[in-house]
Amino acid sequence: MKSNVVCCTLLATVFPLLSAQASTPFKPERIGVEKEIKPGPNVYVMDQSWSGSTNITVVSAENMKTKGNISTGLIAQMLLSNDNKQLYTASVYPKRIVWGETDAVVQRFNIASLSLLKEMSTSPKMAQVSANINTFKLSTNEKYALVQNATPAASVSVISLESGSQLLEIPTPGCWGIYPSQDDNRFSSLCGDGTVTSYQISDDDKNYQATKSDKVFDSDKDALFISSQRDGDNLIFTSFNGSLYLINDKEAKATLSDKFSYTKGTKGNWVPGGFEVLALNKPTNLMFVSMHPKGKEGSHKDGAKEIWGIDMKSHKVVTRVKTKDALSIAVSQTQKPELFALSEGENGEGGTVLKYTFKGEKFVGKEVGKAKGLGSFNQMLLVDY
Repeated sequence: MKSNVVCCTLLATVFPLLSAQASTPFKPERIGVEKEIKPGPNVYVMDQSWSGSTNITVVSAENMKTKGNISTGLIAQMLLSNDNKQLYTASVYPKRIVWGETDAVVQRFNIASLSLLKEMSTSPKMAQVSANINTFKLSTNEKYALVQNATPAASVSVISLESGSQLLEIPTPGCWGIYPSQDDNRFSSLCGDGTVTSYQISDDDKNYQATKSDKVFDSDKDALFISSQRDGDNLIFTSFNGSLYLINDKEAKATLSDKFSYTKGTKGNWVPGGFEVLALNKPTNLMFVSMHPKGKEGSHKDGAKEIWGIDMKSHKVVTRVKTKDALSIAVSQTQKPELFALSEGENGEGGTVLKYTFKGEKFVGKEVGKAKGLGSFNQMLLVDY
C-alpha cells in the first residue's frame, strides 16, 4: 500500500514538470567560430611535434590566454611579416609519410583570421631540423622568402613572394643560417671556418655573387650560436663562452665591428644555452640572454636558470632574473620590456611560456604570467609588438 502511495505522489510531481518542459520550445546550443581573434599583442608558440603536424598557438601577451592556433606541415619553421599582420611558415608534407616524394611549401597566413592566404612551393631539400629564427627568413623589404636546405649539403632556396615561384637555389657549402642584410638582394651565412659568406642576388634574379669575409671567430675555441639579432647594419651573435660578436654586413664583405665578453669575472661559470638564446629590446638597448651555470662542453642547449640583460652601450650586465629551464626567449619592442621564456614545462605540463616585466633604472625583473600545455616539442616563440 505504501509503495502505491509513493508512486502516485512521484507521478503527481513529475507530470507537471514534464508538461512545463514540453511547453518550452527546445533551443539547440549553437557553437560557432569567431571570424577574427581578439585584438592585442600576441605570442606565437611553435610545437614542431615530430610525431605529426606542427601546431602554432597564438597566446595573448596581455593575459596569457590562448586565442587560437594555426596548423601546418611537418617540422615547420615560422616568421612574422614586417607589419606583424601575417605569419609565414615553411614545412613539409610527405605523401607517403615514411618514404617517397615530399611536398615542401611556404605558407602565408592572415593573423587576424588565422586563415591561409597563399601557398608557394619550395625545394624538397628544405632542412627538416629543429625550429630556429635563422633557418627561414624574408629579405629586408619582403621581396624574397629564403629557405634553408640540407641534403646534407647546405643551400638556400630563393622564392619570389610576388610570383610564388622559386627563383634560385644558392649553394652555401660549409655555411649555415640565413641573415638578410639591409640590401633586399643580399643575405649572409655563418661558416664553420670562422668566416661569414655574403650572397648578392642579381637584379634579374638569375645569378648571384658570393663574397667571403676574413676570419671573425674561432669555431673551435669560441663557437657562435646560429640564432642572432639585428641592430642596424650589425648582426649580433653570442658565443658558447659568453662573448657578443657584432658583425657589420653593410658591404658585400662582412667585417667584425665589435666583440666583448659579458661573463668575464662572473663566478659560477655561467654560459648561454638553448635555441633562441638572444632577444634585443631596442628602446632600452638591452640584450637579453638565456644563461645556465656550470657550463661545459655540450651544455650549449641546456635550459636557462637565469636570463641576463646586457646594456649594449656599457657592455655591462644590468639585470638578472631567475627562470625555469628556458630554451628560447623573445622580447617586446616597448619602452618597458616584456620578456617571454619558453620551456618544456614542469611535471608534464607541456610547453610553457613565462612572462616577465622589468621596473626601474635597475630593470628589476618579475614573473607576471604563465601559459602551459602548449605542446610536446617546443623550441621557438615570437612576439609581435
